[in-house]
Amino acid sequence: MIGKKFIKNYTIGELEEYFRSSGEKSFRARQLMNWLYEKNVASFREMTNFSLELRRRLDLEFSVEALEFADRLVSEIDGTEKYLFTTRDGEHIESVLIKSEGEDEGRLTVCLSSQAGCAMGCSFCETAKIGFIRNLDAAEMVDQLCQVRRFSGQRNNNVVFMGMGEPFMNYDNVMRAAEIMNYSFGFHISVRKITVSTCGIIAGIERFIEEKRPYNLAISLNDTDPEKRARIMPVERGNPFGEIALLLNEKFPASHNRLTVVYVMRDDNISTEDAKRLKKMFRYNRIKLNLIPLNEGSHGYNAPTEQDIARFLRDLEIMNVPKTVRKSFGRDISGACGQLSGKKYTGIARARNFGDYK
Repeated sequence: MIGKKFIKNYTIGELEEYFRSSGEKSFRARQLMNWLYEKNVASFREMTNFSLELRRRLDLEFSVEALEFADRLVSEIDGTEKYLFTTRDGEHIESVLIKSEGEDEGRLTVCLSSQAGCAMGCSFCETAKIGFIRNLDAAEMVDQLCQVRRFSGQRNNNVVFMGMGEPFMNYDNVMRAAEIMNYSFGFHISVRKITVSTCGIIAGIERFIEEKRPYNLAISLNDTDPEKRARIMPVERGNPFGEIALLLNEKFPASHNRLTVVYVMRDDNISTEDAKRLKKMFRYNRIKLNLIPLNEGSHGYNAPTEQDIARFLRDLEIMNVPKTVRKSFGRDISGACGQLSGKKYTGIARARNFGDYK
């Protein structure tokens, strides 16, 4: 088992080459992708239009699943589902299935992790306390989506790389995973329904733009004052957000991608001065400002009151960009923004688990 390769690491082109070199027709690659992602099978044995010999050969060389299901929690507030998976080397990662409400009702989003742990050190994020462990393979990201679909019984129509880790510090694997998810003989998730998030890695943003990646981009800002941002997000020291804003204003308009700026609201970053700085920061007319109230955690910061949020929204009224206050889903199961920790659930949290799903 340890020596087997993850079949979900392979793109369609690589699978076509594999089958040709094995004496099989290249169309087997499309059939395989269909079994893995459309039919979402858990073993080669289920691929009944492959010969028994081919199934045996594939099973000797590859693993269908890159992760082991460990646990599932379902929110009693909004139905958000949080999944815990174990990697082959014993690390824990989490994924979240979010069922949107209101004007976005009907949208099912899976939030995927790109790393075990994270090196960015954002002080309001539970994942940061783990520190960086390693990058995830593309297969480990793709398999999160496969298993969330299988255990939830639901087919999502939206994917965000916003879970544990910094996607642009694992750029190649994230882009490979996104390509596999977009492929028409598999998940066939539109590029407009795939969003890659970053806390602000300039080299990654430049590469994303230069390579004309078709996916949506989300950038976490969370403070308009550089010194204050550097205290809560150390990435600011080497990747100043002022430079990021200039880069986006100069280069991003050439792209058809949607740009989202994520702003986690605390009681100390939603002043009138913060609103003024936000107004001046972006000229890009396809920007979407996503405002998220701070979620609970052991970070030592305070969430804003509803009155403070209402005042901040009034201050932002003259901004010529769409803006929304995003509800935090899954707070009661620590599945909301900044709460993923990759911990095995015990005690009261485990009691909220809705049974065994294997």
